[in-house]
Amino acid sequence: ESNIVDESNTNWRDGQSLSNSSDDEKASVTSVKGKTRATKGTATDPQSLYARKRREKINERLKTLQNLVPNGTKVDISTMLEEAVHYVKFLQLQIKLLSSDDLWMYAPLAYNGL
Repeated sequence: ESNIVDESNTNWRDGQSLSNSSDDEKASVTSVKGKTRATKGTATDPQSLYARKRREKINERLKTLQNLVPNGTKVDISTMLEEAVHYVKFLQLQIKLLSSDDLWMYAPLAYNGL
């Protein structure tokens, strides 16, 4: 009698058989020796959930910024961020020109006849 175990069909952690792997893949959470574990692709720990929520917020805000920056949706994120910096600087200069007593006449008029 041999004590060799065929590990190709067992769980590495506790030696449970994986022959019913299709049932395990359908479940979103499995139990191993009383512990609840997420299956591949899902996260349950608070740090992972927080990180995912943070990434979603960042992506949402990047999409908003892309829509505000001229040609923001036509370039990659890095280029869009550079363009956003230039655009904000341009807008700051416009504010400076329009609010200056001496330089307002050089800025294009926003309203006709005023």
